Amino acid sequence: MPNSDLSQLFPMESPERSDKFQFRIWLPSFALVTVLVIGIFIAALQPVSTEGIALDRVITIPPGLTGIEIANLLHENGIIKDANLFRFLLRVTQTDAELQAGHYLLSPAMRPMEVIETLQAGEILTYIVSIPEGFELKTIAQTLAYRGLVDYERFMELALNAELVYGDNVPLDLPIASLEGYLFPDTYRFAVGQTEEDIIRLMVARFLEVVPPAVEPFLEGTEFTLHEIITLASIVEKEIMVDRERPIVASVYLNRLKIGMPLQADPTVRYVMTEDRSRVLYRDLEIDSPYNTYLNRGLPPGPIASPGLASIMGVLQPAETEYLFFVSRRDGTHHFSKTFEEHVQARRTLGY
Repeated sequence: MPNSDLSQLFPMESPERSDKFQFRIWLPSFALVTVLVIGIFIAALQPVSTEGIALDRVITIPPGLTGIEIANLLHENGIIKDANLFRFLLRVTQTDAELQAGHYLLSPAMRPMEVIETLQAGEILTYIVSIPEGFELKTIAQTLAYRGLVDYERFMELALNAELVYGDNVPLDLPIASLEGYLFPDTYRFAVGQTEEDIIRLMVARFLEVVPPAVEPFLEGTEFTLHEIITLASIVEKEIMVDRERPIVASVYLNRLKIGMPLQADPTVRYVMTEDRSRVLYRDLEIDSPYNTYLNRGLPPGPIASPGLASIMGVLQPAETEYLFFVSRRDGTHHFSKTFEEHVQARRTLGY
């Protein structure tokens, strides 16, 4: 049979038809890979828990960890399902080198991309803490320690010796070592993992930001140093409960200082009492301490608490009075007297 007849019976594939045939074979393989990749993405994007009741967990990312090490850490703590899938997601999003160290509040209910975005943005765990006016160092330390932000003993050691925090560059003119009175009462946002030094510096920085600019116009007209003003203001802060009495109570103590009379301020005695009670007994008045203003004339060596700006300004702008005494009415206010005889009568009237 001629060759032409054979070609008609068994036609040869043209190059074009052969390519199409190969494409048909390759197309299902490509689709399979695509489906596989999509499946991996979907799996990588799923949270560990979808119940909505997963508890948040504090996860610490130490400095210097690689992306795979972070993935392993998150997997070990139950934040992500699969470390390899998480690492794959980091590579695809090109964020493996952008994750930041720190303490984070993470949840198994978070999708992996949420976890990545949190670590990438450095949204570290923080607490909002309010430090009221009149808190002593020990109370500030207790408040912060309760939140897990500081070690109480270390915080107190540092706060009672400014040089341990600042070395030779203490930003305050302090005649004593203690920073009592200079940790400004305010509302702060502290990050978990901040050192005790960091927190103390932050609170002192807030004092320097608020107080000196406010009091500077009044310092030239007073015989007192800023430290003495803060010291007296801390006593006023511990005495008053009603704002309008700040400048009046300040005037009483200033009047006593003018005539050389002991301040006889109960808060200074409570400051050195070893028993935790608010009532001052006669035996407490004999406590041997430079802070006992019943035994010592003049101001104590330093503040006994952190005064607010209102009490500081009360000392700088006191009421013009001749009062030398005051006694509590037991309703948050006080009765003020000019003479000791009037004071004794007021105490009797009020049932003391």
